[in-house]
Amino acid sequence: MHLQSLLSRLFPRSFSAKLLAVAFVGIHVPLLLLIVWLVGLAELDPHERWTVFAVVLCATLLGTAGTLAVMFRMLGPLRAAADALDVYYAEQRLPLLPEQGEDELGRLLRGINRSLRGIDAGLRDARRHALLDPLTESLNRRGCEQALGNSVIAAGHEGWPFTLFVLDMDNLKPINDRHGHAAGDAVLVRLVETAYGWLGPQDWIGRWGGDEFLIGVHAPEDEATLKLNQWLSMLETPDEQQAPVYASAGSAAHRPGEDAASLYRRADAAMYRAKFSGGRRLVRDGFEDPDTQAPLPA
Repeated sequence: MHLQSLLSRLFPRSFSAKLLAVAFVGIHVPLLLLIVWLVGLAELDPHERWTVFAVVLCATLLGTAGTLAVMFRMLGPLRAAADALDVYYAEQRLPLLPEQGEDELGRLLRGINRSLRGIDAGLRDARRHALLDPLTESLNRRGCEQALGNSVIAAGHEGWPFTLFVLDMDNLKPINDRHGHAAGDAVLVRLVETAYGWLGPQDWIGRWGGDEFLIGVHAPEDEATLKLNQWLSMLETPDEQQAPVYASAGSAAHRPGEDAASLYRRADAAMYRAKFSGGRRLVRDGFEDPDTQAPLPA
C-alpha cells in the first residue's frame, strides 16, 4: 500500500506509467549493482572495465526499451476499457471491447461488456416505464408531454399534419359503481388496446389522468376525425363481456408556429364543449357547424 501511495503521488493519472516505472527500476537495479561491482574490481584495467560497462549498458537499455514497448501495448485493452467507461457514462454509447483470452484481462473485459449491457438494458427499461401508465401501458402524463412536444416539432419542421384529441370518458364512474373497479380498469385497457388497432406508427395515445386521454394523430384533421369517430362508435357497441364506452372528445389541428401548450388548450376547450353539450360527441376546435358537434351514433 505504501508503494501504491508513492506511485500515485508520482503518476496520479496513469496506471501505465506506474507499471512502466516499476519495470524500469526493476530492470536497472541489477545494472546499478553491476556498475558498483565493476568499479570495485581491481583486476580489470580501465579500458576493459569501460568496455564491459558499455556492452552491459547498451544491452540493458535495448532490453528495457523493448520490454516497456511490449508492456505498453499489452496495457492497451485496459486503456480502452477506461475510455469506454468514460464514453458510456458521457454519451450512453455501448463499447465493443475485445473479449478474447481466458486470463485476468480477458475476464475483466468480458465482465465490463456484460455489466454495461446490463446497465444499459436496465436504463432503457427504466426510461420506458417512466413514460408509461402501468395499467394501460399507454403513455403516462410525462410521456404524453414528451410525445406532444415531439409531434409539434415534427409538424413544424417537417410540415406533417398533426391533430390532437382530448378524450374524457362519460361513463367510467357508473361502470365502477355497478361492476367494480376491476371492470373499470378493463374498460381503460380495452380503450387503449383498440386504439392501437387504428393508430399509425407515428401516432400515440396516453393517459393524461384518471379517465382522460390524449391521442396524437399525424394526419389531416378530416381523416383523423373520421378514424376517431369510427373507433368511438365501435366502443359504444356493447357485447357480452364488455360494457359500452361513452366518451366526450375535442380535437384541434396544429397551426404553423403553434406550441404544444396552445394546441392542447384548444383541444381541451373543445372537449369541455362536447362534455357540456351532453357528452358522447366530438367537437372540433374552430367549427360551429352542428354536424361537428352531433352526438356519436348509437
